Amino acid sequence: MPWKKIEKRFLEPVDIQTGIELLQRQIEQARQLLNRSPIAARDNKAWNEQTADVLTRIYGAGSPNIDTIVGAAGEAPVWLFMPDEVAEKYEKSCLENKIRLLKGCMVALNRKANEAQHF
Repeated sequence: MPWKKIEKRFLEPVDIQTGIELLQRQIEQARQLLNRSPIAARDNKAWNEQTADVLTRIYGAGSPNIDTIVGAAGEAPVWLFMPDEVAEKYEKSCLENKIRLLKGCMVALNRKANEAQHF
């Protein structure tokens, strides 16, 4: 049985301003997902993967920001075999939480950019 080769991708690091722009784009895409109902699982997965790539380019592959943001839970209650409408509410809550976390990253990057200008 042949083993699947795991393909490692190298993601080019970005400067602070480009990082801010990439985060803004991810936030906008997340808002577009929120406006669609229900959020398709493949769209949510694609957004999470793209967000992980963006965060890797900004912070590096070993950054805890990646798992913290991409794996962020929502504020809505969750349980096994929950009804579809409750699951949808949870998915939206997760995405809203991820948007808040990405906005926090943007604030930190803006602060870092401002500090760099003063030196």
